Amino acid sequence: MASSQQHSLSKVPPYAEYQGIRFPTAIVQEESLDAMKTFEIRDDDVVIVSYPKSGINWMFEVVRKILGGKIEENSLPIGPEFWPPEKQQPSYIQLLETPSPRLMITHLQHQMAPPGLTAPVNKVKAIVILRNPKDVCVSSYYFHQKSPIHKTPESWAVRNKDFLAGKMPFGDYFDHVLGWWQMKDDPHFLFVKYEDMKKNFHSSVKTIAAFLEKELTDEHLALILNSCSLESMRKTLAESGTWRKDVVRKGMVGDWKNHFSAEESARFDQKYRERMAGTGLEFDFE
Repeated sequence: MASSQQHSLSKVPPYAEYQGIRFPTAIVQEESLDAMKTFEIRDDDVVIVSYPKSGINWMFEVVRKILGGKIEENSLPIGPEFWPPEKQQPSYIQLLETPSPRLMITHLQHQMAPPGLTAPVNKVKAIVILRNPKDVCVSSYYFHQKSPIHKTPESWAVRNKDFLAGKMPFGDYFDHVLGWWQMKDDPHFLFVKYEDMKKNFHSSVKTIAAFLEKELTDEHLALILNSCSLESMRKTLAESGTWRKDVVRKGMVGDWKNHFSAEESARFDQKYRERMAGTGLEFDFE
């Protein structure tokens, strides 16, 4: 991956590799990834972690609403590894100047994340949102068709094979998920499944609030349940005029069944069984 001080990306490929992992050159630069080795995680930081297209924007809105007035209402998700195209400064520098408390996101694999996140101390809080790989594959297929920073998939069949082979932005799905899953017993971490949020949003919000040590009034809880429902978020983000306008598509569990052939499903199932065996991590696929 070539570093770029001026972030001029018109003539570079859409993806470049860093330590064997593929990154979108429009928003992630070598300089930012190098900086993660010394990026400081503050005591009161809240960090949301996910593999791309696993529900990180949904979780961001929920957490932002739980935290209340401490986070700006119209703030966009920002992560230390990113280098927003419209900004001259990389995000890790912007975040150095951001007053506490900070709410951040990251798509980095465990071994590349800042030390203060992979070995957290004191009051640092990290929420990892996980989603079943078949629906993630479908969601990324459609999102990459609309996103200007990603190469449009050649076809569904090619995307399916690339996903299974780990040839995806931010790396292999299973490496990513299992890398963070090793933190499951660390009290600084809360793991939440997308499917569980869909199944019982009310219970999920209360669990997240308890983890963040925030007591919600009935009124505050009702506000979150209403404004952060997927239906409400789809409308809000579609009208945002930002890169988030295409984030929410169907948001359903099991949409993969409308795309996977029997052969593709069988290949995924075999890989899933091989990688997840003995980990204690299981997903609902419908």
